[in-house]
Amino acid sequence: MKKTSILLALFLAACNGSQNGTDGGSDGGIPVFGECPFPYTVPQEHTLKDESGGDVTMKDAHVRCHILYEDIDAEIFIKAEPVEIIHWHAEYEPLEGYVCKDGQVEALPAGTYHFAWKHHSWKEVEAAFDGRRYVFGYSETCVGARPCTPWPDQFDVRSHPDDALLAEAVPAFCAGVGEKGYPAPFVPQVRIPPGTEQYVSFTQGSTDGDADEQPQITFNLYSARLDTREATWSDFAPFLSDHGNDCDGNPCINTLGEGFHLEETGGIWRPEEGFEDHPVVQATWHGADAYCTWRRMALPDESHWEAAASSMGTRKYPWGDQDPTCDLALYDACSATAPDAPCSHPTGNTPEGICDLAGNVSEWLRCGYLEDYYTVCESNQCAGCTHLPTTTKVVRGGSYETPAHNLRASDRDHNDPTYSAPDLGLRCMSTNPSF
Repeated sequence: MKKTSILLALFLAACNGSQNGTDGGSDGGIPVFGECPFPYTVPQEHTLKDESGGDVTMKDAHVRCHILYEDIDAEIFIKAEPVEIIHWHAEYEPLEGYVCKDGQVEALPAGTYHFAWKHHSWKEVEAAFDGRRYVFGYSETCVGARPCTPWPDQFDVRSHPDDALLAEAVPAFCAGVGEKGYPAPFVPQVRIPPGTEQYVSFTQGSTDGDADEQPQITFNLYSARLDTREATWSDFAPFLSDHGNDCDGNPCINTLGEGFHLEETGGIWRPEEGFEDHPVVQATWHGADAYCTWRRMALPDESHWEAAASSMGTRKYPWGDQDPTCDLALYDACSATAPDAPCSHPTGNTPEGICDLAGNVSEWLRCGYLEDYYTVCESNQCAGCTHLPTTTKVVRGGSYETPAHNLRASDRDHNDPTYSAPDLGLRCMSTNPSF
């Protein structure tokens, strides 16, 4: 196969973003999720001709971004359709553009918004309103063949129409929609490792920890971005509405489990009142993995998770080497009967502002679990998750039910991927490639 054909196949897989789940949906609109009632609809399929004249099926791109700059707190939503394949990327034509301020949605005039999806998953997003043009792109820490976030992570501000630069590199959140048009959540992320280097040496494990934390291993860790908080019921509800509660033949989440706080009517899932911003629990590994895939991300691997929790191997706990207290983390000594809202213990955050990597709810990771993994991986590449002859999955972080010992950054736990519990949740990671 020619190189261009291989790249085209990879690009089309990214564009179509296929997910496991039920078929269906309606072009009649999607129920409102969040504060902005954008006209969400199912992304439509289009048949294009590739460079050899063959038929290729692609879908519309739907993307929304949050703008927080001076007096503006707004969201934009742009729909675009693929119209032509040129080599290994597709040209898009903007179809609709909207801006939402104070919960009110207005259509943007034609010519004031733009979307492009380039090769290697690079996207370009622009929107102009109220005399300014917002140009979304990627930060200097998202460089290389592919961006380390699936959507842009910053924007520049220019006056409109004279194009004078007013501000640059303003942090941003962008997100897409699912197969049926339900919007993925905005979740802040930070770069792991911190800084601007693409690869950083990292030592994982503990010399005096449990047997499965030894021996320590050192390797180069590549750039990725980790959610600053655990997934909430408000995050997970549109996923279930879009995807359904079947993840590869397994429940995505245990709807009968203790601490479950969603309601479902006609296939539409909503958080119970008062629990919108509390962490998801009772998700199986299959559901956690599918949720992150739906966001065009992945569950964290062990190396990035521990690098974040240990400040690149320099701390015993996310906050430092001080023994845990209930001001720093929620664990068994605090006598809680349920998790707190994410980030309720900010003194226990990492220096980068990542919340609850110790306590509150423990978290599913992408990796399979082997007790002697640090030994068997020494002669191989230990970073990330290599294929392991086990179905058991890693769990990290400890929870409101676990002792202080399990709050250590190097501590490892594990469970069957069908397991769920009232103290087990998840967060996601953006990595290269972003699909």
